[in-house]
Amino acid sequence: MVQPIRKQRLWQRLALYLSGAIAPWVLSTAALAGDPFRSGTQARPISEQTEAVFLALFRDGNYVKGKELLPAALGRDRQEPLTLALAATIAYLNEDWAAYKRYAEDTLRVAQTLTSRDPLRGNLYQAVGHFLIAGYEISDAGSGPVLGASAALLRVQRVLDHINRAQAVNPQDPELNLIRGFMEWGIASNVGFVSMDRAIETLQTYAAPSYLRYRGLALVYRDRRQWSAALDAVNQALAAAPNNPELLYLKAQILMASGDTTQSRHYFQQALAKEQQLPRGIREEIQRRSRRVLPQG
Repeated sequence: MVQPIRKQRLWQRLALYLSGAIAPWVLSTAALAGDPFRSGTQARPISEQTEAVFLALFRDGNYVKGKELLPAALGRDRQEPLTLALAATIAYLNEDWAAYKRYAEDTLRVAQTLTSRDPLRGNLYQAVGHFLIAGYEISDAGSGPVLGASAALLRVQRVLDHINRAQAVNPQDPELNLIRGFMEWGIASNVGFVSMDRAIETLQTYAAPSYLRYRGLALVYRDRRQWSAALDAVNQALAAAPNNPELLYLKAQILMASGDTTQSRHYFQQALAKEQQLPRGIREEIQRRSRRVLPQG
């Protein structure tokens, strides 16, 4: 049986990294307006306000700016599940549990309404909504890691059910494959319902954009202790988003774990130089891990 603290770490880790998978934004002039994943008849429009929040969070790793931009996105896109999921992510990282619960439930509600018009995204964001609610159930603000664990694990099955329904609509959809790949990574690492190989295949094949696809692959390879593959993946992510402090931190982790202390120190320093744009929990984690390789004054 998975221990309660192990289950709690599943939601703590996934809430952070899944947030980067909720809505990858293709970085091209063609993506300045409209659908971030698709073109032509498959496109789904989304506002520039929501785009701005997403880019601040996940391309630039600037959560302070993302939070400042969020009210405008909510004012424009209150019936867009992506916007609500981004709001839940920001609330989670700021430990605002009441707002997190509200936005998680709103994500699920709006996704349920969307399903009749867009079964792929409707089911996809129902999966995201159930995932986010599970994170609340297992938090101290909800039922706690012990009492909430059973309910949270039941929601994992609902998540997978809705992912499968979305996949039945279009298994090659890039938005679906990115979110699915991050979910599979987290579940494989913490619970073991799926294999790491499955997460790798999902992310490699159709997921986009590159800085999030390769970020996910770097996490999978890191957890498998395949340092060379992990380093190659995080380098490709950084090629697309070179100023993201979370990617710099991820590279520092991989280098430190592989025994390259000198290079690890360099990337820890780069991540710490941008720490003020990160939430407190991430800042403290980087500071704590960096003490292993950085001189303390």
